[in-house]
Amino acid sequence: MPLFFSKLFIFFSIFMVFPTIWFSINYKYLIVEWRFLNISSCQFSLPIIIDPVGIIFSCVVLFISSNVFYFARRYIEDEIFIRRFMFLIILFVLSINLLIFIPHIISLLIGWDGLGIVSFLLVIYYQNPKSLGAGIITALTNRIGDVFILLSIGICLSQGHWFILDM
Repeated sequence: MPLFFSKLFIFFSIFMVFPTIWFSINYKYLIVEWRFLNISSCQFSLPIIIDPVGIIFSCVVLFISSNVFYFARRYIEDEIFIRRFMFLIILFVLSINLLIFIPHIISLLIGWDGLGIVSFLLVIYYQNPKSLGAGIITALTNRIGDVFILLSIGICLSQGHWFILDM
C-alpha cells in the first residue's frame, strides 16, 4: 500500500509540472466554479483556482508525501497501525491541496482546521509525553491561524462575499 501511494503521488507531482510551465509562460491562471446546488435564487458553488504558484506548491507537497510513503515502507513496515499512518498522510495532502486550490474563505477555514487536526495526530502518532507536548504546541499554533482566518471572515462578511480574490 505505501508503494502504491508513493508511485501515485510521484506521478501526479511530475504530471502537474507541464500545466505549471504552460501557466507560467503565458502568465495565466484559471478559475473554475462548480455549482453543485441551486435553491430558488441561492446558488452554492465551489470555486477552484489554478495558478502557477499553487501548482508548484502542490507538486512539492505531492513529491514530499510520495517520499514519506516510500521511506515509511521500510522504516515502519512492522508497525501495527501502518494503515492509520498512511490515511493520516493522505488526509494531510488533501487538506493542503484544499488550502492551495480553493479561494473560498469558508473552505480555507475547513482546510486549515483539517490540516491542524491531522498535524496534531501525526505529531502524537507515537504516544509518549514528549510527542504530546509537541502536539499541544502544534494545536496552539493552529489556533493563532484560526484567529486570523476568523478576522478575514469578518472582513468578507462586511464586504458581502466569501471569495478571497475579491478582497
